[in-house]
Amino acid sequence: MTASTYVNDDRQNHLFQVNREVFTSQEILEKEKQEIFSKAWIYVGHESEIPNKGDFQTRDVAGRPVIFNRDRHGEVRVMLNSCLHRGASLCRHSSGNAKIFTCFYHGWAYRNSGELVNVPGNEDYKAEPAKVYEGLKGPAKVESYRGLYFVNFDEDAESLEDYLGEAKYFIDLVADQSPEGIAILEGTHKYSIKANWKLLVENSVDGYHAKSVHHTYFEMMMDLGATPPMLGEEIVNGVAPSGMGTEFPNGHATLMYPANGLPLATESVKETLAGMRRTAEERFGESYATAMFGLSRNSVFFPSFIVIDLSFGLTLRTMYPISPSETIVTGWQIIPKGVDEEFIKYRVDNALTFWGPAGLATPDDVEALEQAQKAFSTQAEIGWSDISKGMGKQMPAANDELQMRAWWREWNKRMTGEALPSEGKSFVPFQKQTTDA
Repeated sequence: MTASTYVNDDRQNHLFQVNREVFTSQEILEKEKQEIFSKAWIYVGHESEIPNKGDFQTRDVAGRPVIFNRDRHGEVRVMLNSCLHRGASLCRHSSGNAKIFTCFYHGWAYRNSGELVNVPGNEDYKAEPAKVYEGLKGPAKVESYRGLYFVNFDEDAESLEDYLGEAKYFIDLVADQSPEGIAILEGTHKYSIKANWKLLVENSVDGYHAKSVHHTYFEMMMDLGATPPMLGEEIVNGVAPSGMGTEFPNGHATLMYPANGLPLATESVKETLAGMRRTAEERFGESYATAMFGLSRNSVFFPSFIVIDLSFGLTLRTMYPISPSETIVTGWQIIPKGVDEEFIKYRVDNALTFWGPAGLATPDDVEALEQAQKAFSTQAEIGWSDISKGMGKQMPAANDELQMRAWWREWNKRMTGEALPSEGKSFVPFQKQTTDA
């Protein structure tokens, strides 16, 4: 495949297509690892997961094992989880608290700030290892925004804040939901799907599939007397009931739609959410609070960081390819600090029953994506996937495909160097009037 045949962006005929070979080619996957995952900002974790000195989480980030920790000085670090001696994983626990990381293979030991402090049989080395090896290696850059930590393995990468750009607004809408901040709930959803990673990126900001793939959930909402998303009547902060899609530079994009209903919520849960909204109105003004609590949002931050913020739950999701046809997915739930146990339980229940690997939504999505991957064996006869819905509209709806096109244009730029112009559909509902964040 030549570089020019990845994406067909035909503005004159309002046609956008992606060559299906990008979902099946090992050669393309290897180039993605080099040009995307080694050069874009990749999410690692949130500061609430390592609140104390010595706390750590081990993660796989952009195909590399890392230790995400708070060192003995209280600084947040990201270090490659590989002993400098012979390469074994240095820390084999998923989380914990440690002052020293000791490699189980030959016993080399490192402080939680990275320095090599002990080598068994050190006297047998002509050159002292602690002087030869300065300490554990890390990514070229580690930066944070609103408590979310990202890494970049490219020394020449722009700053995280510049990279996020105007799309930071949709992180702010999460981080501002409580004056005390936000926290990741303990527990992780980690599972694999037999489909290309880019299919799940598309699906995460795809409003078009909701009514057909998730019809069971829509039926449940209606049985409970709630109005399903994109079926309401109220315009919220300029966003119609059908919702809208919006794009930003660097491949970030969002779909948003009026937040309808709190399925199975108790009166206490509803009052907690109403109280959060009143507090936000006092801090930031009514319009920003309405954007925060009156709109649901699915956002993608290129390449693979997803923030899904609905009235009944808030999830972070990342994905990384194992092969062209298999992807590892990791998800966490966020909670605004200061809420009571009943509200937390409500959010946890929804995390399990909606987003969980055995919930209402995820198995539907996995089945759809795996069926698509399976059918890509027909690419010799059906070579292109269509992502044209809403192209040419003055205001694309949430169930149009602007979000995916914005993401694909950035993917194409990084893979080929060809910069395709945006559709000029950037939009944020309302800014804060004041802030004490």
